[in-house]
Amino acid sequence: MALLDEEIVEYWLNNNGFFCMRGVKTGLGEIDFLAIRPNKTGLDCWHVEVTVSFRPIGYIGGNTNARRRTNEEMSQGVDDWIQKKFLEKRKMEKRDLMVSDANWNFVLICAEIKHYIELDMLESRGIKIYRYKDILNDLIGSHSYVNSTAGNIIEILRYMNKI
Repeated sequence: MALLDEEIVEYWLNNNGFFCMRGVKTGLGEIDFLAIRPNKTGLDCWHVEVTVSFRPIGYIGGNTNARRRTNEEMSQGVDDWIQKKFLEKRKMEKRDLMVSDANWNFVLICAEIKHYIELDMLESRGIKIYRYKDILNDLIGSHSYVNSTAGNIIEILRYMNKI
């Protein structure tokens, strides 16, 4: 499902004027998307991570242990996740290689979350959150059409809304 979700996110980014690089390798790690679009003063540069779960069982950040965490432990897990996804040295070097001296915006696209306080923590640290359902609704309401897997899925969703 992750591949399909990323295809839909890429379709949405493209529809919003971004040129996308998907699955950018950084040693053993990977950046889901580097997305760039021109604006009046230069470039909008986004580093986008996608995590779509419809039945979440754990936390976004930290280890995979699902035991109940304190707010302090959740906060540390969020910091660890940000470090791993956005601030890891190789990822910063790869972004600088693509567009040097850019002001990169860090973006998380997610569906359901088990512990919503994590989203507040991420936003308080400067991560922009987009909800997957809002992206789907935005695409359904648009008039774009591209013959691709994502475009076909959006056409099916538009059809379902007419019924």
